[in-house]
Amino acid sequence: MRYRVILTYTLLGALFGLLFPSTASIYLIYQGGYNFSLESFLIVQRDNSLLWMIDTAPLFLGLFACLAGFRQAKVIKLNQDLNERIIQQNDLTRQLEALRTKLEKFVEKQVVELKAASQVARDAIAIHDLDRLLEETVNLISERFGFYHAGIFMIDVLGEYAVLCAASSEGGKRMLARGHRLPVGKIGIVGYVAEKGKPRVALDVGADAVFFNNPDLPRTRSEMALPLISRLKVIGVLDVQSTEAGAFTDEDVAILQTLADQVALAIDNARLFADSQVALKELENLNKRLVMQAWRPQLANRKIAFIYNRLGVKPVVPSDKQMIIDESDHRVLSLPIIFRGQKLGSISLARDMNQPEWSPQEIELMKASVDQLSLTLENARMIEDMQHQAGRERLVADISSKLWASVDINTVVRTAIRELGSALDVSDATIQLEAPGLQNINQPSPIMSD
Repeated sequence: MRYRVILTYTLLGALFGLLFPSTASIYLIYQGGYNFSLESFLIVQRDNSLLWMIDTAPLFLGLFACLAGFRQAKVIKLNQDLNERIIQQNDLTRQLEALRTKLEKFVEKQVVELKAASQVARDAIAIHDLDRLLEETVNLISERFGFYHAGIFMIDVLGEYAVLCAASSEGGKRMLARGHRLPVGKIGIVGYVAEKGKPRVALDVGADAVFFNNPDLPRTRSEMALPLISRLKVIGVLDVQSTEAGAFTDEDVAILQTLADQVALAIDNARLFADSQVALKELENLNKRLVMQAWRPQLANRKIAFIYNRLGVKPVVPSDKQMIIDESDHRVLSLPIIFRGQKLGSISLARDMNQPEWSPQEIELMKASVDQLSLTLENARMIEDMQHQAGRERLVADISSKLWASVDINTVVRTAIRELGSALDVSDATIQLEAPGLQNINQPSPIMSD
């Protein structure tokens, strides 16, 4: 391109310069009356020395035009370079714009996924029922992330199988109904993750292409399995599937693994909550039995009941008709007296029908008073038990001191039967000593109490 421009300028300059000697020669031929021929042209050139200088015009003008061509070639080259740089800059601008758009979409996707993961984890942590936790978790994951299928496998007690416990898709629910399970470490990426405890992605494109042939999930093109790890142990696998080829990136794996860790924590919390509820229920039942055993002797031989009216308080028999309040003529508020889940009795308050209804504040006051009453009754029972125990210990101590004061067997036996019969308020008492192995040979006479 450069040399063509220079050559063009040179030729144009030479041709332009050739006009001067040609024009001068033609003029002189015309002035001299010569015929227009090559011979006339040569005669004019020979006889006029001035034409020799004019004949150099093509040479000098061609040289000057050549120099101008050099400059013009440089200008053209600079323009071409500038245009190329402008084109490159425009290409770079378009690439940067495409990269910025791609980066914005990527960041937006990551933000959406992080928000979704946070929402799923927050909702999962708030659920304490394990079955409901698993079901709602897979539904939330499918909804928030737009997955074709989400499922949670739990490792069985023996650690041999990963058992499908929750699924979001219709095909997954069919698998769930069939009791779908996979041997740990043997079948599919779920079995691999259950054994290795590391996330794994399967795609139907690229060097590691996998053929998905699950009839229950025919649209799957990408699958990712993530371990559910609690207390350094794999307790299950989170399995998600997409209809897009190559749907999962390394960033997706990182975000969803964080979510899987939160789900594993929620599962562990749900299990601990269930265990604590069972233990609490057992403790409540034990407390009920202990309270019942403690109060049964107190109330077995006596009935404690009192009635209050405007004349005061008086004891009554619980079966007395005075204990029955006619609710058709009174506004009755009745509450059970309960201590540690065991009912000890009840208390009833009655108002005439012309009096106002029981207000919520009065009912709350009544409940608080009844709670304090149950605690006070338990304290009184414990004090009575302590007093009875102390009395028994004093009685045993008195009897022991009298026995130790005796110096022979007959006196010890006599003292023992007398003190026991007196302490226990019996009508008759008998004591008898027998030699080991000789009970049927010698039958000593019993010693009666005094």
